[in-house]
Amino acid sequence: MAKKITDSQILGELGETAVKKLVLEMGMIYEHRGRLEAGIDGLIELRAPSTHAPLGKLLGVQVKSTAAGQYLRETADRFDYLLKPEDLIYWRQSNIPVIIVLWRRSDNTAYWKEVTDAIPGNERRLRFHKTADAFDNSCADRLGALTVDRHTPGVFVPPLNLGETTILNMLRVRMPDEMFLATSPFGSGRDAMPELMKHDNTRHDWVIRKRRFISFFDPRDYDTTAIVDRDQVEAIDTELLAMNDDLDDRNDTIDLLRRTVEAQLFHRLYYVRKDRLFYFRAMQKNKPLSYSYPSSARKASARVVSVYRNRKNPEGRGYVRHHAARFRFERLHDEWFIVIDPTFYFTRDGFQPHRYPEALLSGKKRLERNAAVRGQVIMWQHLLVSSAETQGDLWTGSEPDEPRLRFEPLPVLQLSRAVPESSWNRTDPRAGQMHSLDLFREGVF
Repeated sequence: MAKKITDSQILGELGETAVKKLVLEMGMIYEHRGRLEAGIDGLIELRAPSTHAPLGKLLGVQVKSTAAGQYLRETADRFDYLLKPEDLIYWRQSNIPVIIVLWRRSDNTAYWKEVTDAIPGNERRLRFHKTADAFDNSCADRLGALTVDRHTPGVFVPPLNLGETTILNMLRVRMPDEMFLATSPFGSGRDAMPELMKHDNTRHDWVIRKRRFISFFDPRDYDTTAIVDRDQVEAIDTELLAMNDDLDDRNDTIDLLRRTVEAQLFHRLYYVRKDRLFYFRAMQKNKPLSYSYPSSARKASARVVSVYRNRKNPEGRGYVRHHAARFRFERLHDEWFIVIDPTFYFTRDGFQPHRYPEALLSGKKRLERNAAVRGQVIMWQHLLVSSAETQGDLWTGSEPDEPRLRFEPLPVLQLSRAVPESSWNRTDPRAGQMHSLDLFREGVF
């Protein structure tokens, strides 16, 4: 009887060859184990991208090839795969991590999982997400992370991905050339506020501390003159105070910058003093709101106010999520910068604060990735930069008079290595505790 090479054998060789090619394109080493293997087709050895030196860190690889057809429960985004019990027993004895790579000939796709990364409660079932678990250059650092002995202090695997561009979550602050100083009969802004509230034509972007009033506008042009000694008002060069190393001057400058941003964006953002964050205003109760801005070479839009209903009872109580950010002002050498830390704020209906915002925030943070955070930073940068200009959009109302704070973007940086996507997973350490809250009584979910 003539010898035969079956189609299944050819398919298996094609699959392993395709996986070997992908591994080599990642800059790693792939070694085929040969005929004497019981469940590990090959070994991957990590290789330092900068020195090209092998690192001696190994991964076992089992390749499963299929010609066509769908995987178990396959959708556009994910599918499941069942491991054989005997394979799982064998892999658990291994002293190196083992991954399984599924290769499909019809569409030349490859997906991977660490063999013990099973669905909780079902150790044989792996769930693949087609974007996150694609076996290509983007997974290099995740593969490297599997080889780290977490019980040994100081073990390090260098980044394996190629470089990427990055933006800084900072903007340069350009202040008006002059600011106004005056003495005040009031010792602080808190003391002065009752008197100011008696008048109509007032502003709130000023600071009073230790009977000293400072602002970027002339208080004599408004009813703000009621809280200053009118004959003591003087204009000075901004640099004399803002670039001073005196601690009081520095703190007053930071406070004035924050209050000026609050006034400059008053018709777009609310400021929550106790949380020290800005969030997008809702225009109406339980109504979503979008903000359009240019992102890279295209136009982007963010749903800055989003309404969520109870899935089981759409007419019941839900919550509203607002895009928010904390702004921090820093002086570096002879320049001031604003640092943007994106986050979220939650209300019942767009106006009333939510009772359990920490639980909602921790759930949202766990889902964030690099692209989401990057997009939020770009959006906030555009909002700040454009705030110095007259806006002709859906927000209406009187804007603060000139002069305004102006913001300038910093150059985009080119990194020699990409930041691993897994390092962008932002998990609130209290997430587990917050999930134990009885939110169902409030009709949140």
